[in-house]
Amino acid sequence: MRWRLAALGAAVIVGVSVGATAHPAPRDDYFARLAAAVRRGYDDALAARAPKLVPPVPIAVRWKATRVGSLELGAPLVAMTAADLDEDGKSELYLVTTRDVLAVGVAAGRVHELGRVAFAGELAVPASRDPVGTAIVEGAELVVAASPWAHELRVSWQVHGGGRALVGQLGAVVASAGAPVVPGSAVPVGVLVCPGERLPLVPGRNHFGDVAQPVYGVRCRADLVDAEGAPLRVRATLLGTRIEVLVDRCSAGGTACVRHATHEYKDYGFAFELADLDRDGTPELVVTGAGARGDADAVKVIELGGDARTGLFRQPFTGGVVGVTALDSDGDGAQEIVAAVRLAGATRVDLWRLN
Repeated sequence: MRWRLAALGAAVIVGVSVGATAHPAPRDDYFARLAAAVRRGYDDALAARAPKLVPPVPIAVRWKATRVGSLELGAPLVAMTAADLDEDGKSELYLVTTRDVLAVGVAAGRVHELGRVAFAGELAVPASRDPVGTAIVEGAELVVAASPWAHELRVSWQVHGGGRALVGQLGAVVASAGAPVVPGSAVPVGVLVCPGERLPLVPGRNHFGDVAQPVYGVRCRADLVDAEGAPLRVRATLLGTRIEVLVDRCSAGGTACVRHATHEYKDYGFAFELADLDRDGTPELVVTGAGARGDADAVKVIELGGDARTGLFRQPFTGGVVGVTALDSDGDGAQEIVAAVRLAGATRVDLWRLN
């Protein structure tokens, strides 16, 4: 009997001891107070050093369509963008064809070729029904893809012979060259449509995504701000002939973003662009018609949330608009819209500046 009572007492003591260890009573601990003080100081320092919002300074936009030149590309144009990759303070145009990439300067109302680099590597199998392409700036490189080719091309300027030359290097495999690319494998699937984002090109087709939900184009801007100076992330997606625009407003440091607005525009075509041309904090969507490439077309500029029927500006053309982009050709900080226009089946394009 005695040994049973002793065992029971020991079990009670052990149970109390274990419970005390698992759930200690709260106490005023110096190190806990020190850690809390450090966290408060860290949070206060971050708040004091948070980037200040700088509202944009609006400018007046003078709309006037001016032809700045013509270029014989030698192959169909599939993508167009602009960037200051040669770091001279002025944007260059980059024209992507099914054969090569051209860098073009726009100065004093004229255009001139700066450099050209050809695609290389294996051809994509099967070839797409209509050629399509993308041109995305990543740091100091332009990542381009054209549906006839299995590899993307990474284009940049490099010092060569006392000057600078446009060069290209084969990038990731983005299309099949006789064998299907397996999703989830080490081989990237699809082409770069926005920085850090890829979409697969449907084999033999002229769109991305899948057959059930085809995506015909994507434009992303992460360098715009609203009227108060808060960073904006704007994404426009062409779904058939419908363009869906998503606008996210971010914190001063750009670390936290929330959905600010959603817009939808119907019956527009392959060539479109995002910009804030008047720098008033409300981006514009630049669109073209949904007709066949090469048919008579028009460029329309729509302020997001504004009157989409009339827009801010509309310019008709007798040829089809196969590309539009925004660039700062003279380095004054204001962007201009440039449109590439061609007749059906032609490889020669006319370049028009619209403001």
